[in-house]
Amino acid sequence: MKKIYDPDLGRIQFTKRKHSKRITVRYDPEGRLKVSLPQSVSYQAGIQYLQSHKKVIREKVVDLQAEQYSHDLSNFQTRWHEVEIRRENRKTIAYQIRQGKIGVSIPRDMEPKDHTVQKTIRQALEEALRMEARIYLPQRLNELASRYNLTYNNLYIKKVQSLWGSCSSKNNINLNIHLMRLPDHLIDYVLSHELCHTLHKNHSHLFWNHLQHLMNDDVIQLRNELNQYSPKLY
Repeated sequence: MKKIYDPDLGRIQFTKRKHSKRITVRYDPEGRLKVSLPQSVSYQAGIQYLQSHKKVIREKVVDLQAEQYSHDLSNFQTRWHEVEIRRENRKTIAYQIRQGKIGVSIPRDMEPKDHTVQKTIRQALEEALRMEARIYLPQRLNELASRYNLTYNNLYIKKVQSLWGSCSSKNNINLNIHLMRLPDHLIDYVLSHELCHTLHKNHSHLFWNHLQHLMNDDVIQLRNELNQYSPKLY
């Protein structure tokens, strides 16, 4: 078995199966892609297959999530926006984001809970979250970096499947747009966590002690609280 992390697809687990005749990819409820390989296929070949089919796989993940999580998103609110369903004389679904509203226009004979409407709402919400994240997260990250006297290289803000954030060996920080759904103190915890990784590349005692010192808070309690949330938009 081999596990890797991809910035676009999240955590991926490769497993060789004795009776597998082809490469298969599936998504599990915990936000991971599981790839089954025939015994004759190397892990490197499996990774290359995944990279060459990344666009199709990402689209399938979105569809599977929409089917698996049937929560009604019609009344969902982001930090600065709320969903507003509008029934109109139209044949297609459309949305517009402005002035604190995510206006989703649907045909009059369509229900908000229909799969296609929910999928559109999900897309609109993630676009709103991305807009909010690009405004809030860089500013807050720089404030914390200045407070802690730490530096990082580049900041990337994107949607990933299973991580709130990460820090590369080159001190590039990746932040998930879904951080915008968290309370302020948990956003600060994730940002502080990744900034601390610019000095400590693992989760050693030195890392946790340093993070505790930086935040002057119970980081174990914050970590446990964060575990009550999911990066997936239900």
